[in-house]
Amino acid sequence: MSAILDEITAAYEPLGVAVEGVATYGTYYRLRCARCGAALGCVGDKLLPGMARELVDGEMDLYAAGLAGCACGFQAERAGSIDPARATAAKARFA
Repeated sequence: MSAILDEITAAYEPLGVAVEGVATYGTYYRLRCARCGAALGCVGDKLLPGMARELVDGEMDLYAAGLAGCACGFQAERAGSIDPARATAAKARFA
């Protein structure tokens, strides 16, 4: 794997999102729920170093509130375990 793909994988892994297989021409990769395998979307590898972590952190409230991620709720659970106070605030804000 490339360094940027390793970084993308490391950024999404704590949320229970698996980065797998090439989706398009070697520059986009599928995102899947690490629990049930449901497709969550794609991510490109044309990011600058450090951007993957910032992007995932910026999406954390959406995952915590259940507005992003899988219908099985795995990403919301993981986001809640990473930062319980932030997850509680996100759920209240988006309720």
